[in-house]
Amino acid sequence: MLLDLDGTIANTIGDITDAVNTVIRSIPAREITETQCMRHVGNGLKKTLLGVLQEVGIVPDDADLETYLDLMIATYREHPCDRTYVYEGIDRFLQKAVAGGIQLGVLSNKDEQLVQQIINELLPHVPFVSVRGASDQFPRKPDPSLAHRFAQEVGCADESVVFIGDSEIDYHTAQAAGMQVALVTWGFRSRSELETSKVGPLYDSVEELESEVFSW
Repeated sequence: MLLDLDGTIANTIGDITDAVNTVIRSIPAREITETQCMRHVGNGLKKTLLGVLQEVGIVPDDADLETYLDLMIATYREHPCDRTYVYEGIDRFLQKAVAGGIQLGVLSNKDEQLVQQIINELLPHVPFVSVRGASDQFPRKPDPSLAHRFAQEVGCADESVVFIGDSEIDYHTAQAAGMQVALVTWGFRSRSELETSKVGPLYDSVEELESEVFSW
């Protein structure tokens, strides 16, 4: 079983927004809300930052964007879990999966060091086989490279892996990798947004996800 992090395992939007607003205050410009930030999350921190800046009327050149990104990531690494929390029921769900012999992995488009920091702090007792994020070694989701790599690491066929996420990006990753997919609606995309994107199947609660996924 392979899971996305942001919006699937944990609500990370508070700390992401705080890191973005650190950049915005340095410019200075108008700070954003969590709701505004959420619209730009999913394709990596650089695209999140660029999308937010454009929303508040700032179009940075490449050099400025890299400077802003360095500040954002440095801030986020110092405060990765100040306001981040695991969604209710997820810890139990993961422990039930482990007890049932299911091997677990995390695949995010967030900077890999941050992904590992957050997972180590929030879920240190869960024996994930693989915790991967964005790096220079592999392309980001929806490219299936890291999803395929997870299947190889756990020694199973791609089609035997369930990819659980909260966005159209996760859906397209699973499709590209030939994996089963389950999308949750408690994350950073609402049910209506996911339905508009024509992706699914959709699950509104951990209990609903558990009863379905563990029967596959």
